[in-house]
Amino acid sequence: MNVSALKSFCTWARTELIKGVEAQMVRYGITEPAPAPAGSETVNSLPLSPAEVEQRDELLRMQAEVGHEALCDRAAYTWFNRIVAIRFMDARGWLPSRMRMLSRADGSHGSEAVENALDVEITTVDTDRVAELKMAGLDEPLWRYLFVAQCEELADCLPGVFERVGGAMELLLPQGLMMADGVVGKLNAVLADEDWREGVTVLGWMYQYYNADVKDEFFKSKRKAAAADIAPATQLFTPEWIVRYMVQNSLGRLWMLNNPGSSLRERMEYYIEPDAEHENFIRILSPEEITLCDPACGSGHILVYAFELLFHMYEERGYREREIPELILAKNLAGMEIDPRAAQIAELALAMCAREHDRRFFKRAVRADVSVLSSIPLGEDELPGNKKLAEELSHLGEIGSLLNPSEDEIDELKAAAASCSDDLFAATTKTKLESAAAICEKLSRRFTCTVANPPYMGGSSFNPFMSKWIKKNYPDVKSDLFSSFIVRIMDFAGEHGEIGMMTPFVWMFIGSYEKLRNRLIDDKTLTTLIQLEYSGFAGATVPVCTFTYHNSHIDGYKGGYVRLADFTGPAVQAPKALEAIQNPVCGWFYRRDADTFKKIPGTPIAYWASDALLDAFANREKLGLLAKPQVGLQTSDNDRFLRYWFECSLGDMSVACDSAESSLSLDAKWYPHNKGGSFRKWYGNRDHVIEYAKNGRSLSAAPGASRIKDSIAFLSCITYSRITSGQIAFRIQPSGSLFDSAAVAMFPPVRDMKYLLGLLNSSVVATATSFLVPTLNAQPGDIAKLPIAIEPAEHGAVDGLVDYCLSISRLDCDSFEASWDFKRNPLV
Repeated sequence: MNVSALKSFCTWARTELIKGVEAQMVRYGITEPAPAPAGSETVNSLPLSPAEVEQRDELLRMQAEVGHEALCDRAAYTWFNRIVAIRFMDARGWLPSRMRMLSRADGSHGSEAVENALDVEITTVDTDRVAELKMAGLDEPLWRYLFVAQCEELADCLPGVFERVGGAMELLLPQGLMMADGVVGKLNAVLADEDWREGVTVLGWMYQYYNADVKDEFFKSKRKAAAADIAPATQLFTPEWIVRYMVQNSLGRLWMLNNPGSSLRERMEYYIEPDAEHENFIRILSPEEITLCDPACGSGHILVYAFELLFHMYEERGYREREIPELILAKNLAGMEIDPRAAQIAELALAMCAREHDRRFFKRAVRADVSVLSSIPLGEDELPGNKKLAEELSHLGEIGSLLNPSEDEIDELKAAAASCSDDLFAATTKTKLESAAAICEKLSRRFTCTVANPPYMGGSSFNPFMSKWIKKNYPDVKSDLFSSFIVRIMDFAGEHGEIGMMTPFVWMFIGSYEKLRNRLIDDKTLTTLIQLEYSGFAGATVPVCTFTYHNSHIDGYKGGYVRLADFTGPAVQAPKALEAIQNPVCGWFYRRDADTFKKIPGTPIAYWASDALLDAFANREKLGLLAKPQVGLQTSDNDRFLRYWFECSLGDMSVACDSAESSLSLDAKWYPHNKGGSFRKWYGNRDHVIEYAKNGRSLSAAPGASRIKDSIAFLSCITYSRITSGQIAFRIQPSGSLFDSAAVAMFPPVRDMKYLLGLLNSSVVATATSFLVPTLNAQPGDIAKLPIAIEPAEHGAVDGLVDYCLSISRLDCDSFEASWDFKRNPLV
């Protein structure tokens, strides 16, 4: 499958379908304002049949309710969804009519149903009309008639996927879809039969790509997320290998712990063997007792693979193939989603999984448990005793499964519904309250397994309601939706339940998630984790990890961890993860009891830290006590105050000032200034000067500027660049210099300066900073946590090595003409 071509097609098809729908709206006068009122029998000189008059009236009503643009968008997606679903069934030979609707029998572009129209078996088809259109050679009207009839028939089989569209929406079916350069024609050029037969994941990819332009537009706009923005903005298709890893180490883990000899192990390539000495788990006797939920299921990728694994569990226990799909959908799987379109795809995908094993599945009236969490607008007078819950339900389409209703609130909704009278107005309120009670009961369920790739959206994008609600209900993890979901999923899973998640890995390290880490370590059990390389996820520019945990604490449990930080790019993440799992002595697989992370300040998930390093954190003095890292001044106007040193007259500079007091007696205007700079250890990056005459008199008067503290101005120090994309490089900054917020400086005792510089540039500190500084911003407070051990007996040897490194680095710096001490090019 050519994924790039598929993405191009889906974004093009969305635009093309919207254009086609708009053309139909103009043709039938569904415009703003409408050229003819409701009930008109002629529009734009086009006579309408009685059925078309009713259809147009219904569209005008929908237009008034949702708006013209929303109606157009809804119609376009309606037809995209049905085209994709029917083409999928085409390739499998699963259409009830037993005729391909969007391709020929050999898979080529065309319509087998049109070519053999007189033999098509669709219950609602008028055979006389088919014969009339066929004899007249009107292939386009014939195809439109058969296609709509096929959709109507599928609505009986799959009501959650094929809403009734033969009425009003039929008028908005675009023209020319079956042309070679039309939507179906290009779809057949992009995906052949074998692509459709690879699996149902193609349905999820197509849905995500269909929304790609909408998602891009939202992030470019920088606006706060309205209810309609959240679903497309956070829709992210989970890579297949990560889905397998999460499900195998949650659902598969539960099965293997209960059935150690199961042959299912042979199918789970990403399964990480548990710590057999420390185990506790839910006892199950039958696969029918297992329940798995994806509370942000999107297009159902996780649920689809869970279906596959569950099928093999039932098969292993001797169930008949054709009875298994119904059991899985009825007993085992549940999905929740705020996006009704994504939920349709998820339900379709699961139905296709079921049909794979049960040829009569479409006739069994079985639906997957995929709940759409749409807002239920309740006024204060409709739920007078609970304003908070009424407001939450009115915003359910935004907060989705983050809502965690109590039993008392569910009882309150039921009581309010029961108290409604039978008059028309009260009946509407009663229906809303009953719907609210039903959805809250679903949200209050507990599951043996919960697996999710939750939405990622930072707090800066939250609308006012979301921002206030998240802060109130998830105060410890309020900065992003994904972290709120980590906490919420703890309640979705039952005690000793198994949980699998994929999220950004910032929660593992940064200070704002310390409470979350402590809760996972103290109350739960991290069983496995894979940390991807910083650019290892192709779906978004987000540093990602995927992990599983047991929803209770198990003392002494040693989880399995895979670190992919040294393997660049998305293509190698899965192979290297697999290699680590199959060969734990590879060098990037680790076993660690999460309690050991508490030895490090802030409790980062530093699974690759050695025992010796962990002990150093626990027992050694911290750098901040010896030499507190500090940021320097701010100019607020670099163009005014900063220059490269070679831009200024040497007569206006001072390179030997040793204190703030000394600068008051000097006539110099420019002084050496440290702005951080590129990666360079030991010495260097001495490029700039700053206007700091008379101890920064001009800088003090500048709005928004700040001077450096007199006590540290012009002193020799150890410095590093605060913004870094890799390993942190520490350098000596000779006396006579100042520094700003882009540089961080430390002022240890002079006798320890070189010793400390050597330690900071060592591989040990590089390992420590890999988890203390997980982002591009090496904050002083994080560096201050480094453990320091200064051994007086080693001073001489270490200082000698550092002197050697300094001389090499300085020689290298001075070989460039931009250096203060350049004498000549070494090649001359």
